[in-house]
Amino acid sequence: MPDHRSTTAPVGAIVLMLLAAVMLAGCVQSKTAMLGGTKPELGNLFQLNFFENFSDGMAATVKTSVFRWDATRYVHVSGDSSEVKYFVMEPLSPNTFLIEATDEKVYAYLLAVRMAEGIYRVMPVDETNLDNATQARLCAAQSSDNCTVATRQQLDAFVHASLGKTFNYAMFAVISSPSN
Repeated sequence: MPDHRSTTAPVGAIVLMLLAAVMLAGCVQSKTAMLGGTKPELGNLFQLNFFENFSDGMAATVKTSVFRWDATRYVHVSGDSSEVKYFVMEPLSPNTFLIEATDEKVYAYLLAVRMAEGIYRVMPVDETNLDNATQARLCAAQSSDNCTVATRQQLDAFVHASLGKTFNYAMFAVISSPSN
């Protein structure tokens, strides 16, 4: 098995951040999958060690999950996945990824931007990055917590509007080979 820590650990941090952030309020979601033709950006099998809820420089919450590539998506194998059963990643550029994660009921979208080697800024694709009139036009359904899109074109409009924005929620992750 290849050592994914050297080449994919930075991307692994993306995935763990998505696991906790996927069900956050203020995100764009869909009822069906919109990303297709994705590749196993993180290798075939990996363990994610997830650190969040920091206070005085220490993580109050640590979660571990194992995911396996099944030829079309990453599937949760074991551990605490924060309700994410499957996810895929699509590179938008060499340093930016669009992530689609699901609990089998809803698909949520996040952006991950590589800031430096091993450091990524991850945020949900947020409907509030567009004005109210555009949100009303593009959201097939909208609540105070999220916007549900029905087409890839609608999703891409929110993705484009979210690029370059910041999100005030920090989480950290380490990717490694799974423990036996």
